[in-house]
Amino acid sequence: MAHEISVRFRQAVDIENCDLKITVKTDGEVFGTLTLSRGTIDWRPKKKWRGRSNEFRMTWEAFDRKIRS
Repeated sequence: MAHEISVRFRQAVDIENCDLKITVKTDGEVFGTLTLSRGTIDWRPKKKWRGRSNEFRMTWEAFDRKIRS
């Protein structure tokens, strides 16, 4: 399973009043969406269930603790 992520920036990008959404694809199909905002980092897999129960959200502080453990 090869994942495809494409992001190109020529300069720094500040996230202020809008989120940065990154679509992740595998084998040409959408695998999920990663959303970066000032307050949280969110992962929404392609498979959709009712409501937001399929969205994984954490603050940047919680993400930092998780990634370091």
